[in-house]
Amino acid sequence: MAFDDSPIVRNATPIEGFRDAEFDYQLVRALGVAAYGGSTVGECLAAAAEIADGSPRSWSRAFGTLAGRVEEEGRACLAGGHHVSGRDHLLRASTYYRTAEYYTPGADGAHFGDRSRACFVDAAAHVVPPVEVVEIPFETGALPGYLVASGASGAPTLVAMGGFDSSAEELYFHYAVPGAERGWNVLVVDGPGQPGCLRRYPDLTFRPDYEEPVGAVLDHLAGRDGIDRDRIALVGQSFGGYFAARAAAAHPVAALVVDPPVVDLRRYMEAWVGPEVFHMANDVRPEDVAGVPEDLMPRQMQWGIEAICRRFGVASFHGWRDALSAYVLGDAASRIACPVLALVGEREGPEPLAQFQAFVDALPGGATTHRFTVAEGVSAHCQADNVRRSAQVIFDWLDDRLG
Repeated sequence: MAFDDSPIVRNATPIEGFRDAEFDYQLVRALGVAAYGGSTVGECLAAAAEIADGSPRSWSRAFGTLAGRVEEEGRACLAGGHHVSGRDHLLRASTYYRTAEYYTPGADGAHFGDRSRACFVDAAAHVVPPVEVVEIPFETGALPGYLVASGASGAPTLVAMGGFDSSAEELYFHYAVPGAERGWNVLVVDGPGQPGCLRRYPDLTFRPDYEEPVGAVLDHLAGRDGIDRDRIALVGQSFGGYFAARAAAAHPVAALVVDPPVVDLRRYMEAWVGPEVFHMANDVRPEDVAGVPEDLMPRQMQWGIEAICRRFGVASFHGWRDALSAYVLGDAASRIACPVLALVGEREGPEPLAQFQAFVDALPGGATTHRFTVAEGVSAHCQADNVRRSAQVIFDWLDDRLG
């Protein structure tokens, strides 16, 4: 029952999306981790109400302001001895800083990323089960991450890795919290090219042979007490599905989850940005587009060119496009011997669905598959809008094989 002329207002924040589909998705990402304490609906919607549709600068300002306010409140709670309240605020502030970082270039973006990590690390001291901050040596730097240990002898372990723009802090809410509830050890990690690694070690950019950094992660786990090397599973989210599949083809693991499978990153990215943009004749460098008026080039495109060049370690858009040719799974799929769970959303688009099927068909032992549907309340990439449903599908399958 509704009364339009009632003086009582039961919701003052409009629930509205954006005309920009990518803004909508990024908002859903921030909202989705509310399922495990990574945000609140009200705080996300309050920030969204301050954002000018399609303006990355406005986005960064709104979520950066929210993050700063929530962090300040959290630290005041800790100082007053309210450890649970302080922990909860800092975990949310970590998400909001990451969300602000997404559209913020250069040093300002790195500042938001550093604050995201700092809030998470300080919150981790008050989390049960304990969260251990880890640094895994690799080449010229280290791979940062977090380990949540179940404490049970012989418990299975899940290693989780993200894609282009995820963070170990975000993966904590997707995998470590639900995994710990089910008695799993969970290690979430930032690899080369991902913001959490790249802002500290700028030379560690994306690379096609991701089995090398994942191998360092597996070696680290093998050297730890209480970890059963024969019961380690991998999960790769977004084009982390490519990374995890490469690793499973090169290293013995007990199980593999890919969400979704990516067998050809060049084709995937071409479909994502659109053929017209992907094959544009004129090459551009980040410095060529910085400050270009928005009526000539949308701010999101300017941001995107800077981000892909920095994270892939190339000088220009054409350099990135050429580099992608090496990110092909090829016959590596035929060397994956462990049980596999392949996930995809029914509305992710023709290219992700085609790569999902190609991956499954290439596996010598086949795969368990699940297509998430809008009807079951899942429509976003990597189930960002229904993290609990995703966790149920993934961990039930893992428990049936390694539990």
